Amino acid sequence: MNHHNQNSSLLDLSPQGYQIDRVLGQNINGGRVTYLAQDLNGNTPVVVKQFQFATTGNTWSDYDSYQREVDLLQQLNHPHIPKYVASWETPTGFCLVQEYKSGNTLANSGREFTIDRVKQIAIDILEVLIYLQQQQPPIIHRDLKPENILIDDRDVYLIDFGFARSNNTDLTASSTIKGTLGFMPPEQLFNRPLTKASDLYSLGVTLVCLLTKMKSTEIDRLIDHNYRLDLPKHLSHLPPKFLAWLTKMTDPNPEARYPDAQTALTALQTLDSSIEVPMSKPKIIGLGLIVLIGLSVIHKYIPTGNRSISPSGNSISITQLQADKGCPGCNLAGIDLRGQNLQSYDFTGANLSGADLRDADLRGASLRGANLTDAMWVGANLGSTDLREAKLPPSNH
Repeated sequence: MNHHNQNSSLLDLSPQGYQIDRVLGQNINGGRVTYLAQDLNGNTPVVVKQFQFATTGNTWSDYDSYQREVDLLQQLNHPHIPKYVASWETPTGFCLVQEYKSGNTLANSGREFTIDRVKQIAIDILEVLIYLQQQQPPIIHRDLKPENILIDDRDVYLIDFGFARSNNTDLTASSTIKGTLGFMPPEQLFNRPLTKASDLYSLGVTLVCLLTKMKSTEIDRLIDHNYRLDLPKHLSHLPPKFLAWLTKMTDPNPEARYPDAQTALTALQTLDSSIEVPMSKPKIIGLGLIVLIGLSVIHKYIPTGNRSISPSGNSISITQLQADKGCPGCNLAGIDLRGQNLQSYDFTGANLSGADLRDADLRGASLRGANLTDAMWVGANLGSTDLREAKLPPSNH
């Protein structure tokens, strides 16, 4: 505590209208100290980040990245991004003042998160990413990880925009790789052009940390030599649809991910909401009988023109497929999807044996691990379709 007070006494911000309260964090190698302070004019708490380039191993060229952070924060206005307040140069570097938000980062919250809570965190951060991607030009955060997400009892906040970029040239490869190992998507790690799907990978890995209770520094233990996370192995307790969504978020191939935050959010919100404790067997059996009786009655009065019935007797509505953007793990044997627009649909692990996919648009769709034996797909558009581990039909189909 005395150490904090000593540090705070070294930084006199009264000329700028602030009084240091205590140290919130230090990054010695990065030359950064973060303080909690009081705005003497408004008597409100603020966060002051002090960057000391001249007294660390960093160079003044690092000033440019923090100046870009200031430029970005000045143009942003979102309830889940702490607002920019002020900034100024100092003899040894630079100070940035932001709105103070209470709480802890996901990395040091000490909490265990339920699946529903993880889903809500995902929704909150995706809404922030949608806002960033709607900027002209769009903003890519480039360092989304548990340490850069604040959480309190009600809200979630995205912080630290030091690596973010906001113009079209910055979204392409640069001479310097910035980010955090394990959370950078492969295209960022290998210095390739970034897209709106890049931050989705980082968010997906962050959610994996929460669900596996894995520390950020240990996440590389879940990543294989192909930069792929084996989620079915480590998250087998997840509901299949949520697991498929998360697998798509963390796909090493950016074209196999959701193309942007809005698409990812829509897909997440259409998942089943009942993903907590399963019902006991008697309740399941009773509910199953009710559903079967109801379906047998309804089937007599609903025309099958908008339904595709498989040889095994299973059926699914084309309208339902369109609403869910796919059906991972489903039995869709013999389904008629000829000429349908199935772009970015998720059929991971689905049984599509004997399906009619002729002239269907499957660009960006996931058919990973799907059973496509005896399927017909002459004329289908398979651009960027994920067919890894799929059982494919003969080429003359």
